[in-house]
Amino acid sequence: MRRLMFFLVFIVPVAALAQEQRFELTPTVGYRWGGSVVLEENAFQPGVYDVDLATNGELGLRLGYLLTPALELELMFSWQNTELKDNHGFFGEEPGGTVPAEATGVLDTDVVTWQLGLVWHFMDGPTRPFVLIAAGQSMIDSETPLPDETVFTYGLGVGVKIEMSSRLGLLLEARFNRGETDENNSALVEWEHRDCVGTCSYTYRYDKSFSQGSLVAGLVIAF
Repeated sequence: MRRLMFFLVFIVPVAALAQEQRFELTPTVGYRWGGSVVLEENAFQPGVYDVDLATNGELGLRLGYLLTPALELELMFSWQNTELKDNHGFFGEEPGGTVPAEATGVLDTDVVTWQLGLVWHFMDGPTRPFVLIAAGQSMIDSETPLPDETVFTYGLGVGVKIEMSSRLGLLLEARFNRGETDENNSALVEWEHRDCVGTCSYTYRYDKSFSQGSLVAGLVIAF
């Protein structure tokens, strides 16, 4: 343990100072899939249902600092604007009636993620494959009755950086993110309807976990 602390506190900063300082700024675009929430229905189709997020694009930005030629400290930000796939009419279309049937954007859901990670380039040269591990937060914000959620997440990824010049490069990456969500973070919607025995109700909540995968490409700008 003392050797590990010595390495982190002394060796890594000295190695960083011993080389030419280099930052990498990388705007990214990508494709993200996965993620679901839970709806408990006590109305017309009683049961517990998983409701998935639609696969959609994402935009992001990374700022990296090369500690050594092989190790990079990276701050990642990404934003996905998607929607919940309402295959059963749970989120306001008749007969549920929580919003008008003709309303638009009622299923819109944003997932914003930031993570601080360590990238290891395990080969040197103009083509540098890498693996990464990261941790941070994801914020889920939905126009549906589903309450907002902020969750600690960790990420694992693999990819490659392809050098096009001394200042420009191409990034290709696949990443898996997972977080533990709060099952007690829920919202209850109740209404009266002649076809319900007693009061109709929907309970919108999160499952035990929230997982997503992504494929991204980016332009690496070194300075």
